[in-house]
Amino acid sequence: MIKKALIALVFFINYTAVSQHFFKINYTAPEFKLWLTDGSKLTNKDIKGKVVVFKFWFTSCMPCLTDIPKLNDLVKEFDKRDDLLFIAPALDRKPVVEKLLKAHPFNFKIAYSAMDVSKKFNKQQVYPSYFIINKKGKIAYIDSGSKKSDINDLRKAIVKALK
Repeated sequence: MIKKALIALVFFINYTAVSQHFFKINYTAPEFKLWLTDGSKLTNKDIKGKVVVFKFWFTSCMPCLTDIPKLNDLVKEFDKRDDLLFIAPALDRKPVVEKLLKAHPFNFKIAYSAMDVSKKFNKQQVYPSYFIINKKGKIAYIDSGSKKSDINDLRKAIVKALK
């Protein structure tokens, strides 16, 4: 586990701001299909007319875990909005994700085994990575490790996308 965490930290430090080279603001979000831990699935069709905040992560990524409490607060702040979804596609298989969630509750909708979707958004596989899709299906925000999970920037981008 320590080895995986060190590898994740190396990726986090060495690859800051790489996804910006592949997607830009106002690009159409790629097609995706995610399986959620609650047994449902989610596709582009399911998010039409909504703002979607994606956090790509994996369970042994320490930077991915340290911001969960702040992200839970963010979900709570916007809990009255029915036009906003918080989705966290994890690379891990469902049992691994569910085990972690018992110890570290995460209030996003959690997807599992999402490497294929992560590769579409996050070409260089930097974690954690955040993307916001606006109500028109366009990318409105990208942070692939460049800001070290600055929740205030993410909050501002959510408010802007909701306008």
